[in-house]
Amino acid sequence: MRRYVFPVIVAVLVAVGWVLVLPPAPMAQPIAFNHAKHASAACVLCHQGATTGVRAGIPQADTCTRCHATAPGGKISEAAWTGIASGRRIAWQRLTRLPDHVAFSHRRHTGPGQLACASCHGDVAQRTAPPDRAPVRLVMTTCLSCHTREGASEDCAGCHR
Repeated sequence: MRRYVFPVIVAVLVAVGWVLVLPPAPMAQPIAFNHAKHASAACVLCHQGATTGVRAGIPQADTCTRCHATAPGGKISEAAWTGIASGRRIAWQRLTRLPDHVAFSHRRHTGPGQLACASCHGDVAQRTAPPDRAPVRLVMTTCLSCHTREGASEDCAGCHR
């Protein structure tokens, strides 16, 4: 029995290290959205909750069709555009997930916190293709280092439920 304990402990440590240290696998988005072509528009034009809501929001078909009456040239097929124009939901892949016990609000960070979107999301405005993974690994040390740098509260109850 004793000879099995060490290999089991090593296997568990490797598995935990795999989950905590390695970056997540890249995800393909359904549309090769070019943020750089849309850089003159404010983030909130498409991500409407970025300054007013808990979640920034992921744009759907009605957001695209407000500006585009026909398929934008280049990286979107006519079939995909037909689906978007008819209101079919765009199946964006979510890149960032926070644990259920974390209460994050975009409104608190972009409003009173006065942080620019690029503070956490990087220079997405210059990207010609959607990111395939979260630009920042959101773990407690990431949040605390920013709170310390920005002089924000480090009270546990402010972010944890």
